[in-house]
Amino acid sequence: MTSELMKTELDHIVVAASTLEEGRVWARDVLGVEPSGGGKHAGISTHNTLIGLNANHYLEIIAVDPDAPAPLVPRWFGLDTLAVKSMIANGPRLVAWVARASGASNAIEQFAALPGNPANVVRPAQRGDFRWRFAFTPDGALPGGGALPHLIQWDVPMHPSERLPDVGVSISSLILCAPDPEELTQAFEALRFAGSKVYVGQSSSALLVATLDTPGGVVSLD
Repeated sequence: MTSELMKTELDHIVVAASTLEEGRVWARDVLGVEPSGGGKHAGISTHNTLIGLNANHYLEIIAVDPDAPAPLVPRWFGLDTLAVKSMIANGPRLVAWVARASGASNAIEQFAALPGNPANVVRPAQRGDFRWRFAFTPDGALPGGGALPHLIQWDVPMHPSERLPDVGVSISSLILCAPDPEELTQAFEALRFAGSKVYVGQSSSALLVATLDTPGGVVSLD
């Protein structure tokens, strides 16, 4: 590591859907709000829509773009894997989360290169005037079954949440569970993870639980 200022922190959470329209309906039915923003991801063959959460956080609803050509690399968030396809077969599900790297121009590359980090392939991406780098697993599977984060580093000064309307939804906690929570804790220490909304727990398999405050009350996503 070359910079003592480098850190990671919660950027956004990811709900996968079989179709983007199914994801929009889910947002209206479960969260009571209408998502907005987002668009197509060239080269990855996905598209998304977003819901703003607290400052500098958002919820991403993502699906395979049926109008895009097959990508040359595995899609992010395990969308090509049987595991995620099975998870979302009966409706949209929380499948992943993303940590924002900062503090050095190559922070994401340095964090991705940490020993044992499964999301170690960094690729650039762009949508409109947003540019970023994203850390994938080589086969597109969820890192740590979803308990470990994908990494992102924004290469523009603004953040997507700054352009999203306030729809009254905020994130109060993200609980990450694994059979060996100590391994998760050690991984977060290596990533210099900072933030008060993310907690580590134990379960028989990898599990994510996000608690959101919405206009209709508290909603738990898993």
